[in-house]
Amino acid sequence: MRTADGTTARPARIHLMLLVCILAVYGLSVYQKEATYADWQENPERYVVGPVTAMTTMDAYHWLKMARDLDAGHLGRGLSNPTKGYPDQVEYHDANLLARLISLGTGVTGGDYYRSALLLVSILGGLFVFPLFAFFQRLGFGAAAVMGGLVGQFSAAYYQRSAMGSLDTDLLNLFFPLLIACCIAPLDKNRSDRRNLFLAAAAGICMYLFNWWYEQPGMFLVYLFFILVYLVFARWPWRRLAAVVTVFTLASGPLYVLQSVHSIEVFWRAYFSPAATGGIVWPDVMLLIIEAQQPGMMGALKSIHGSLFLVCAGLLGLGYLYLRHFRAMLLVTPMVLLGLWSLSGPIRFAMYLAPLVGVGVGVLMVLLLRHAVPVLKGRETAVSTVAVGLMAALFFWTSGQSAFNWQPRPSLPAETTRALLEIKELVPPQSAMLSWWDMGYPLMEIGNFATFHDGSLHGGLRSTLIGKALAAARQQEMVALLAYLEDHGFASLQERIEAGELTAEELLQQVFSYPAPFRGENVHILYTDDMIRKFGSITESGMWNFATQSSDWVFYERWNCSGRIGNRYQCREGYADLDRGVIGDGTIDVPLNAVLFVDNGEVVSRRDYRDDARYYLQVLLKNQQLLQVQVVDRRLFETNFNQQFVLGNYDRRLFEEIYNNFPVARVFRVRQP
Repeated sequence: MRTADGTTARPARIHLMLLVCILAVYGLSVYQKEATYADWQENPERYVVGPVTAMTTMDAYHWLKMARDLDAGHLGRGLSNPTKGYPDQVEYHDANLLARLISLGTGVTGGDYYRSALLLVSILGGLFVFPLFAFFQRLGFGAAAVMGGLVGQFSAAYYQRSAMGSLDTDLLNLFFPLLIACCIAPLDKNRSDRRNLFLAAAAGICMYLFNWWYEQPGMFLVYLFFILVYLVFARWPWRRLAAVVTVFTLASGPLYVLQSVHSIEVFWRAYFSPAATGGIVWPDVMLLIIEAQQPGMMGALKSIHGSLFLVCAGLLGLGYLYLRHFRAMLLVTPMVLLGLWSLSGPIRFAMYLAPLVGVGVGVLMVLLLRHAVPVLKGRETAVSTVAVGLMAALFFWTSGQSAFNWQPRPSLPAETTRALLEIKELVPPQSAMLSWWDMGYPLMEIGNFATFHDGSLHGGLRSTLIGKALAAARQQEMVALLAYLEDHGFASLQERIEAGELTAEELLQQVFSYPAPFRGENVHILYTDDMIRKFGSITESGMWNFATQSSDWVFYERWNCSGRIGNRYQCREGYADLDRGVIGDGTIDVPLNAVLFVDNGEVVSRRDYRDDARYYLQVLLKNQQLLQVQVVDRRLFETNFNQQFVLGNYDRRLFEEIYNNFPVARVFRVRQP
């Protein structure tokens, strides 16, 4: 047998050897993740709190909750979700494939949803190496898939989204596109219709599973386009081409096919052209989500591998494959395009390019051995063996520039998880908790709390109004918003805004000056310590100016202070002189309005200086031990968040404190008059 480059080979021996190597790459992925889990078990104080094991992405709690609700019989169309989108009745949708796999896994783990989820992370994250190998083996570069698997698996772009605890759809978002490509690649107009239609059906079933898994039906249209181009380039007769496309479409699921155009529209609005609602333009929350941020070309390339030389070599090898096997490479072009988009767009899509860059490196190594090493010419088994050895050596030599040794951290600290479990015991089931949107999924899963917004229901009207309530200087405005929502919900506001019946000014006046009393029950305000760090991004919504379509951020300046000597704090950022009432860096002194000492969330001492000064110094203590020194300006000092959470100044006519574990978490129940 001759390969695509004319060398002789023994297919069975090479295939077996390469398959063993691919199994080793997959096994390395599983080993790394299970080793991380073993470390968690040895250090449970950071990773395990009662029945809850740490996850390393907030989205994981969404899928855990979905699996739990599925098993409880609560999930399905026509059923309302009492924990999502409070106070409106948000309808459940059908469980996706990931939730069903978690549910199935509990049969193995004795009903432990968290262990089931973590097993799926170990098993699923590395599966893409098998279709990657199958696809490039057809092109004569199966050995290159070893490097593709190593680079792709342990690139920061992918591994930080698929490491232990990262339970999310990214786990199979490389596997399914490559599997579809493997089903389409063998289509041959010179073979029987039965065979070709079987392959088309297999590709369609893979697309159906991909849509069920990822819930982005727009991918159907993308692959339909490239399949059509692939067949047209092969000069398929139109009748046979139409039969293949029809079978692929039907097997992809008619419902998903019908939803595909709308899915593309939603994707376009999310990443390219956020739509105004009626006459109101909302802040773009996508700019604040880490995975949607745009670090530029260098940042995206380094997320694939820290060695830019290696990445550039991989792109060169990928270019060679397009020149030599253009038609076949059309089938992985959707992945290439998504990956290339990350060079100027959202960083999350760099993961699609990572394994293909690794393959490109492997291709160059194989070509070099085939044509530049005389002793290996015509000996494909030897070429593959040496190439795999060199690839493994190169990867491990440069592994320090990958995410191979990266250790994921819990997305929710153990003390916060413990606090949520404690709060759960203090309030009735499905009590409403107003917090920031990124806490939505953990609140639903760990505490079974009702949430106002979450990771899939945020931005726009909801997050803007909640942000403004947190950033407002009057606690009555927060209660007015909650009173309005109890009586009318978000849905009626959304309808009026979309109909153009409500301007931004009228909206704010209507909800924050709502005259009716609060009539709700079991509605709470939840603050957590991470909100201090992210308060700047909260004010993107909270201080949004509808007229200028911009925000004036305010944030906590957290100083790293070694301690107090007399009445002076010496900090890395400067000093605070409490006798003179100034902060400075040695070149200029800035006057303070006041300094407040806060112990366990209560102001125990206050010293006033200049009433016209802009800045306050907040010294946070826990049982008289220094926690943090904060410099805040007047606007931040006066916000509901700062007054209630940090200083413990809350209006007792409007709120009742039911939980105080400062600085971890604090909960206030909204009182009825």
